Amino acid sequence: MCLSAIIWSNIKEIYYACTREDAGSIGFRDDLIYEYLKGNEKDLISLKQIDRDECIETFEKYQKENKIIY
Repeated sequence: MCLSAIIWSNIKEIYYACTREDAGSIGFRDDLIYEYLKGNEKDLISLKQIDRDECIETFEKYQKENKIIY
């Protein structure tokens, strides 16, 4: 859920305490995330693109306003 935000924010170091195995032992399915990122769980979610034209307008407005991307 937060991986994209971390990457987009240019965060280079992340601190954590519990392992993915610890998370799995209480029911969190981190294993599915790792498998999905490897391309092994293609049926986990369905991605459907919608409203691209409206979104592109927002991107273009952002670009015209000379916003800095970090």
